[in-house]
Amino acid sequence: MPFKSAALSGLAVLALIAAPLAPASAHEFHHHHFGLIGGIAALGAAAVVGAVTIATAPVRAIAAAPAPVYAPPPAYYAPPPAYYAPPPGYYGYGR
Repeated sequence: MPFKSAALSGLAVLALIAAPLAPASAHEFHHHHFGLIGGIAALGAAAVVGAVTIATAPVRAIAAAPAPVYAPPPAYYAPPPAYYAPPPGYYGYGR
């Protein structure tokens, strides 16, 4: 049991050490780092995704699952009759 807790503590320490200490920033990443080739590739990927989306839209519309059909609710029985008054002579009635 001590080995298991020591191993878990060690993993927690390693996770904290491996975590970056500087705040994340993507400010410089998306500006002019891909160049002309990267821009053309991104434009081509966007065109392919758009074409595939438009081409498969009719297939999705036809193959869409129909709305579920629910069975009618169960038939309800009439409520039980109301309780009758106690017969005379019981519980102080009819004295």
